[in-house]
Amino acid sequence: MNHPPHVLALSELRRDSLTTAGGKAANLGELIAAGLPVPDGFVVTIQAYRDTLDQAGIDPVGAADLTDLRSTIATVAPPASVSEAILVAYRDLGAGPVAVRSSGTAEDLPGAAFAGQHDTFLNVVGETELLDAVASCWASLWSDRVVEYRRDRGFADDDVAIAVVVQRMIDSEAAGVMFTANPVTGARDQTVIDASPGLGEAVVSGVVTPDHYVVTTKSGRIVESTRGRREVVIRSKSDGGVEHGTEPPSTAPVLSRSRLRELTALGRRIQRHFGAPQDTEWCLAGGSLYLVQSRPITALPDPLPKIDLRRRVAARMLGEMLPMRPYPIDVSGWIDINLTGVGHFAGAMGIRFPCAAELFTEVDGVVTTVTPPAPRPSPLAPVIIARNAWRGESYSEERMLAHPMFTRFRAAVQSGLERDLASLSIEELSAELTDALTLFNEVMRLRTRFMARSVLKVARFGACLVLLGKRRLATMLLTGIETKTSATNRALEDLADLIRTRPQLSIMFAEVPVAEIPSRLADSADGRVFAERFTRFLEEYGHRESIMLMVSQPTWRDDPTIVLGMLKAMAAAPRPVAGGSAVVRAETELFDHPLVRPRFIRNRLARGLAQARDFTQFREDTHYYCTMAMPVVRRILIEYGRRLVSTGAIDQPEDVFHLHLDELTACPITTADADRVRDLVERRAALREQLADKPLLDPRYLRSSRPVSDALVGGTSGSSGQATGTARLVTGAGEFDRLQPGDILVAPYTNPAWTPLFARAAGVVVDTGSAMSHAAIVAREYGIPAVLGAAGATGVIPDGSTITVNGDQATVHLASEPETATVSTVD
Repeated sequence: MNHPPHVLALSELRRDSLTTAGGKAANLGELIAAGLPVPDGFVVTIQAYRDTLDQAGIDPVGAADLTDLRSTIATVAPPASVSEAILVAYRDLGAGPVAVRSSGTAEDLPGAAFAGQHDTFLNVVGETELLDAVASCWASLWSDRVVEYRRDRGFADDDVAIAVVVQRMIDSEAAGVMFTANPVTGARDQTVIDASPGLGEAVVSGVVTPDHYVVTTKSGRIVESTRGRREVVIRSKSDGGVEHGTEPPSTAPVLSRSRLRELTALGRRIQRHFGAPQDTEWCLAGGSLYLVQSRPITALPDPLPKIDLRRRVAARMLGEMLPMRPYPIDVSGWIDINLTGVGHFAGAMGIRFPCAAELFTEVDGVVTTVTPPAPRPSPLAPVIIARNAWRGESYSEERMLAHPMFTRFRAAVQSGLERDLASLSIEELSAELTDALTLFNEVMRLRTRFMARSVLKVARFGACLVLLGKRRLATMLLTGIETKTSATNRALEDLADLIRTRPQLSIMFAEVPVAEIPSRLADSADGRVFAERFTRFLEEYGHRESIMLMVSQPTWRDDPTIVLGMLKAMAAAPRPVAGGSAVVRAETELFDHPLVRPRFIRNRLARGLAQARDFTQFREDTHYYCTMAMPVVRRILIEYGRRLVSTGAIDQPEDVFHLHLDELTACPITTADADRVRDLVERRAALREQLADKPLLDPRYLRSSRPVSDALVGGTSGSSGQATGTARLVTGAGEFDRLQPGDILVAPYTNPAWTPLFARAAGVVVDTGSAMSHAAIVAREYGIPAVLGAAGATGVIPDGSTITVNGDQATVHLASEPETATVSTVD
């Protein structure tokens, strides 16, 4: 029986060589067979690895100490037959500089790339150095990260082995990666190329921001081109190894148009040969392109259907309303009743809005994804709007507050907040919950009465702007009216003034942790005055939500430390004055138009503007009033939770949010049901934990549809202007006090509860939202630039870096990295 060889030329390999040469080497053999440009080389086979370990008596499977195992393998002397075969092949290759790369049997497969997991050694020079590099590649099969990675993907330790690819070193002028399908959008008709000067390791390891190109695969047309920052350039050293350096700034792209077309054509040939989209590594030297790796693209998303404007706007709205995964009680209770109300609301405009079942995909009661709708007006929408406008009323706050429906709503809310829930039977508690949920729709039905006329007034004013050629001023002009949001912010500023002007309070808020402030207020006269004012504030505004559609999350009344955290930040600086300068400029530009100079036209336009602005007040204020029912619903759910704790079904009242509404109310849950309920809650909690890193909304729905040149991120303009400042990432209410005056607020979402921060911020960048979101309206009031719908901003913008927010172009640029930032390399 012939002994399997220890070394094979790459040209001898094919895709069925996986168990002999590993995934990387087998794919390189396929590239060579297809006539594609691959540097000459050979593979040290898996048999060489096994024979070496057998001779040394090393059994890696089940080793107690991985560090000791790696050290042993990296220093073991191969059998003479192995080392001689390697060195003969090396000499045949010219005995010059080589690249030494691991090639595992579980590597570069469709479901497991093992990208960057095993070790690579570049510019290896000399026979001893080569043998050491091969042994180190063998040892990398047992690094902590590799063992964890493969176990997570179901590969048993005794099912894997490793080969080593040795190739002539290409001292590249430029290098990078190429995906033959768009790995972000899933588009199969686009090729994505990243390029940087020097060796490709800088791009692969992530230590450099490369030039980024998106090219139409068939035509070679450049769809997107973004200049990299070239922070690091990796070059070969004359005596072996590599060095990290920098190069003088250059505005020239790394790749020319003709070179991009050449690379794209190579990508087409590679994909055609393998029959599937490929993730490749390439390098450019002496005017020639070389391929040094190809593997299937893992986790390539399915291409989305065409994302039209309606779906993109809906996605940004949902992203703002659902910044975290809703609990089952949110979806089946508060969100479901909200969507019913929105359906009535949209129906008044002749638009059908989907129900919860059409938006949410669930597994075992846990939401996995949300699909944004593309609501389309009915052909009869004009008739429906006209009919509802004729039947409806013109909005004013006074008219709404005096309406009998609203009076009944306020009375029911107050009664719900005062009800002694502990004294109710389970049947009475269930009836109380049903009544509380329907409270929301009381205001929504009232809202519908005013909707049609409000929209018509906005449409009429919008038509005037179009006729005057001033349509771009619309969102700015609709700002500048008193709303309950601005009243809330003003009340907060009044509390902050109290802190600023009372020395005892100033010291307390500056030095005491937010969680301890409530217990310290009674210790001083100033504290008692503040406590009384604060209680009145919560009575008026305490129903404000932390997250818009989620009753599972505490309101201000439920968790006053949310507000105290805001006040801590606000009191640290003088009271700001709302700028609104952009609104004034927009008004000036409008009324300076030659056609508006006649007094009667000017007066008519001014009336039209005032009526259109009523829509902004209508939208903000009715949202404010609708949410008054939220703390009523939440306290009933918490009472359910307390009762379940007493049965032993759950550990804390908040665990009740893991249950669906019908599971909670269908029948009384007794001690006999405790094990079943506990199992259900624990199973759903575990599933939520597994889904923690999975986005609720496909990010492609949120991503800007247009290139953003060399910007960090781009989105939608929420407020015009430009500002430069320190980026401060604030991911939730508990971090409000991190924002310092003059910082740029960078957040995953905002809602009315966040807007007091805008008085401190020099600018705002939000992952979600649109030009008419709460964040945009308040940013315009304060006259600060805002970029909304900037999908991924919180993951891209470094906290503490200096950034420039351009609200006119809807882009964010990096001015400087944070001082503490470091650049690290990955093997």
